[in-house]
Amino acid sequence: MTLVGAIPEHKKMLVIFRMEPGSLGPNGSEYIKEFCEFAQIQLQAGASAFITWSIVPRSDKTRAEIEFQILSKKLSRGKASQYLNLFGESLDSFEAQLEDNLEAIINQYFGR
Repeated sequence: MTLVGAIPEHKKMLVIFRMEPGSLGPNGSEYIKEFCEFAQIQLQAGASAFITWSIVPRSDKTRAEIEFQILSKKLSRGKASQYLNLFGESLDSFEAQLEDNLEAIINQYFGR
């Protein structure tokens, strides 16, 4: 039995990723907002059935680069890991895949 098809939208884990403008090069601040919108579409299109993405510019360095929420409640890394484990994924591999995907999206955005 799989849980994936049974997850209502409001119970999916929201992954908020705050993108550093510097990740896009020395002029990254000029197009970080547009890039985040592009990345959001790309990540959501390929997202697991139990994840919702929010890609935003990281303008406040005091906020975490990545944050996990369910029902608007922040999850600890441990709880996010438990959630992913329900679907046979580990947090480490999830984050590694995110890094790979973002690298590919950056290259796509810049037409490389």
